[in-house]
Amino acid sequence: MIEVEAAQEKIRQAFPRQNNRESVSILEAAGRVCAEDIFARVAVPTFSRAGMDGYAVIAAETIGASEEQPVCLAVVGSIYAGDQEIKTTKKQGVAYKIMTGAPIPTGFDAVIKQEWTDYGIEKVELYHEASKGLNYGGIGEDVFEGQKIVAKGELINSRTVGILAAQGMETVPVFQPLKVGIIATGTELVSLGNSLTSGKIYDSNLYTLASFIQASGSQLLFKERCPDSIEELSELIKEKIATVDVLITTGGVSVGEKDYLPEVIDKIGGKQLFHCVNMKPGTPIMASCYADRLILSLSGNPFASVVNLHLFYWSFYAHFMQCPELNLQSRKVQLGSDLTFSGIRRFIRAYEKDGVVSLISDQHFSSVFHNTLETNCLIDQPAKTSLKKTDVVTVYYWKF
Repeated sequence: MIEVEAAQEKIRQAFPRQNNRESVSILEAAGRVCAEDIFARVAVPTFSRAGMDGYAVIAAETIGASEEQPVCLAVVGSIYAGDQEIKTTKKQGVAYKIMTGAPIPTGFDAVIKQEWTDYGIEKVELYHEASKGLNYGGIGEDVFEGQKIVAKGELINSRTVGILAAQGMETVPVFQPLKVGIIATGTELVSLGNSLTSGKIYDSNLYTLASFIQASGSQLLFKERCPDSIEELSELIKEKIATVDVLITTGGVSVGEKDYLPEVIDKIGGKQLFHCVNMKPGTPIMASCYADRLILSLSGNPFASVVNLHLFYWSFYAHFMQCPELNLQSRKVQLGSDLTFSGIRRFIRAYEKDGVVSLISDQHFSSVFHNTLETNCLIDQPAKTSLKKTDVVTVYYWKF
């Protein structure tokens, strides 16, 4: 069987990256991927500004100021945030009362905070020296003109939005979202809102996967159910495939009599990239190419399908959107309990805290899903190993 990393690479090499772009309102940009390098159009700030409420002074005139021997300066004006910058030649022995964010007059090079003064109105006594640049925000202190402020492929967050807004940008160039469709296969599946009859189950996988996809920022175009029928599944895939970038199916990939996905891919003229990966759970995962789209076929067992999704969807998504930040986050941590021997590479539900990861249950069946609520990660146990408490392992954190 192919290894996880080799399977991920096969998918990445088979499909190009997203190059379709659009412009969105700055308020819609958070969570989107920037489509080009963005450079500062203006410096932030564009003028020298006060970092404190106090008095704008010439630092050299404050030398020796103390509570015992204050320096006294004449107050020649008050400046508030939003006032125009005062262009003036330096005058000896004067100061301006100034508020935080207000423009510092030309020729003045420091701001004494008001707590170091007597709060004078016409004259002010200074009780501390000021060094040049004290509480002084120079032009471009935050961002200089021409500085790269957002890189192509960077995931935009609320802080990015603030930086772009400081440039006066109303719209942001972003990549179009990944378009995804989901088909859950299985005659046993029942839609929510209907009554269960003997041998039937509610289609939970469809909603679990759909919620992950929507939370990721991708565009979920449809979620469908299909019975175990080669003809019906073939027609449904052919009907829907052109509308999406990736089609995710769940169920029908193992070796049972009604596991029809491999037959369906062959029937419609698709090409298998791989079928079965050296991992547990979700060994029978399959990836295919049809009509230049990716079909990612996951296990039908609830836990296995989520493990498959996390190891393969996020890897493809990060590649497609040219944004490594979208991939799964991993970390080396210490085991808090022993792990029994496994002949195949295992991904085990667990909980990591303070650099130690522990099992939360002895129920590791692919069909058991409820205990994932108590977990925040997957332990990656290499094949043909048994691990001891305090051994170092890699964990992959759940997304959302």
